[in-house]
This record gives sequence, structure tokens and C-alpha cells, in this order.
Amino acid sequence: MSDHSSSDLEAQPLKRTKTSSGAKSLPDHISYKTLAEKFPRLKEYLTETKTIDFQNPDAVRTLNQAILRVYFDLDVYLPANSLCPTVANRLHYLEWIRSSILVDFPPSQSISGMDIGCGASCIYPLLGVQVLNCSFVGTDINSESIACAQKNVAANHMQSKIRLFLNSDQNVTLPLDAEGFPSNEADADGSVFTFSMCNPPFYKSQDERQQLARFKARLPSLDTNGKDEELYAEGGEEGFLTRMIDESVKLGKHIKWYSTMVGKKSTLLLLKAHLRQSQAKHIREGTLIQGKTTRWVLAWTFLEQTRFITNPISSTQENTYILFKDIMSDLKISIEAKDAEHMRFVCQAREKTWTRQWRRQQKRNEHTQQESQQILNHICTR
Repeated sequence: MSDHSSSDLEAQPLKRTKTSSGAKSLPDHISYKTLAEKFPRLKEYLTETKTIDFQNPDAVRTLNQAILRVYFDLDVYLPANSLCPTVANRLHYLEWIRSSILVDFPPSQSISGMDIGCGASCIYPLLGVQVLNCSFVGTDINSESIACAQKNVAANHMQSKIRLFLNSDQNVTLPLDAEGFPSNEADADGSVFTFSMCNPPFYKSQDERQQLARFKARLPSLDTNGKDEELYAEGGEEGFLTRMIDESVKLGKHIKWYSTMVGKKSTLLLLKAHLRQSQAKHIREGTLIQGKTTRWVLAWTFLEQTRFITNPISSTQENTYILFKDIMSDLKISIEAKDAEHMRFVCQAREKTWTRQWRRQQKRNEHTQQESQQILNHICTR
């Protein structure tokens, strides 16, 4: 099998979909007034128009605590000196894992995940246990974050599902070989985790962060306070994730699917090129859109075959499926497999991407983005 067939390189925008039966999720619209009635501490942060002042860090933390408590029955402490996770954004990533990675495995198979940089909130493992019905190992290089994460796990009685590990080597992103790492028993193919996930540090330094903030000419709409290791890494997200890919090559099949969030499209392109050179067998990507913010998810594996299929589809079906996904990807239409064996899918379009008017607007947007990138490059090289 070739390293990267068009069926492996998947690019699809994801609009949050309904979870499987029994799984918890968010409603399509959240009324802050109604939410405050169920979580009274939020009331003091409601504005006259019954919304939230997103420039107020305390308001943002309380809002996310309210969402976690009301919709997911999770009591989570979010310290002021750590990143405040946006619940919807984290949920989108987990749902992408479910719809794009976990569909490869039979329903009866137990699922285990690894969160690289779980932070003080431990948000991905806590949500993942509920949304994906799996177990987790969360790692972090900050002892204070691990201590707080342990308290959040205990507060929600998930000690049997979530284990945490303090990674003492800041040069290692995937510490599976570290002494004391709480690894699982290996499967028949040698893997100890079904998947890994990561929300990497975004900036190279505080100077870069300030330059980008000035370029945006406005304050961020969400609280972005956090510890240095949560915000900064040598080489920024590109450097951090390139090192992660190199480590994954050495670990190989120990993790069935490696994945990460990516904040910049330019980084995504560079990482995909690096993965091709690293001989990853399959690559998948997705686009997560939350309000005006776009993020990407990149996943890769060193397994030759990943999909669990009772009756393998014919080559004709496979070619049709590849063509169908390519067309949907070009149109920015997300697809969710309902019955892959019989070629049944649910498609969701966020915009009328098949119209001439939309294509003209896209060309105008691309021109504007190119001009903006030129300005940013000029600022960063001064």
C-alpha cells in the first residue's frame, strides 16, 4: 500500500454533531440567562443584555465551569494562572476523534487515549471519559498543573478511568518509555493506546505573542492567561509538533493514531510534508470551526491497516468513496459515515459552497489573507 493515497488524506470541516445515544453534548444554542439560573455563580457576570463580558477572565472561567457542570455534570476547578479551556472547542476535537478515528475500531473494543499536556483543568480526559467512553492517561511537565488535575479527577470520581503522569523531561512530548509511566497492556499489534491528542503551545516567545496581538489590533475574545509552558515552546507550535512527529516515528505502533490540534494553516502544511517524509502510513485532517476561530486537527498512524470492516468494500466502491470524499472536501462539506460498508453517509454544509457567488467571495478572502500575511511577515522580521 502506498504511503498516502487520497483516501488517507482527509480534510473536512466539522460542525458539531449530535453524540451517540447516551453521550452528553452541548445544545445548538446556550442561553446565558438560563445557564445562570442553573449555575447561580454566573449571575454576577451577566451584562444588561444577558450575555458575558468575554474580556473579563473571571467571567470566562465561571462560564466554562457552568457549562461543564450543567451539561456534563463535571465539577472542575480552573485556576487563574492556567489556561481557561473553551469547552466547545475541546468538545469539537473529541467529537472529531470519535467520528474520524474511533470509527476504525469495532464497538466492542476498549478505547484508551493519551492527552499530552493535560493542564490543571484536565479537560480532555474528563470530557473524553463521558463523550468517548474511554480511559485516559494525561501528562504534563508542570507539577502544579498535575496536582490540580488530580484534584479535578478525584472531585469527579474518575480515578479508575483517568491516570496522570508528571513528565520530568521537557524535551520529550511522548514519555511512554519514561520510568513510572502508567502504560496499558499492549494489544496484539503492539499498541498501548488507541489514540493520543494534544493542544500544543502556540507561540515561540512572549514577544511573538505581543506582535500577533498588535497585528490583530484588538484584545482576544477569550482569556488566554496561562503558564509559560502552556503558551510558549521552542520553535512555537511548529517546532513542538515537529519534535512530536519525530518521537512518534520512534514509538511507531505503540499508539494506533497520533493526533494534535494545529493553530495555523501554515503549520499544518509543513507538518503534513514532514509526516510524508517520516513514512506515516495514513494521514487524516479535519477543520474545527468555533465562532470566528478556525483550528485544524492532524492525525497520523504507522499501522498498515486501521479500519475494522466486517465485509471489505470492493475496489469500485473504494474508488467511488475516494472521489466522493474529495468532492465533499473541496466543497467544505463534512461527512459522517453511518454505514461505510453500504456507502451511507450524513453530509452537512455550513455554507452554499457550490455557488459561483461563494467562489468569488473565497477569492476575495484569499487575496485579503495574503495581504494580511505579508504585513505579519513584515512585522515579525523587523
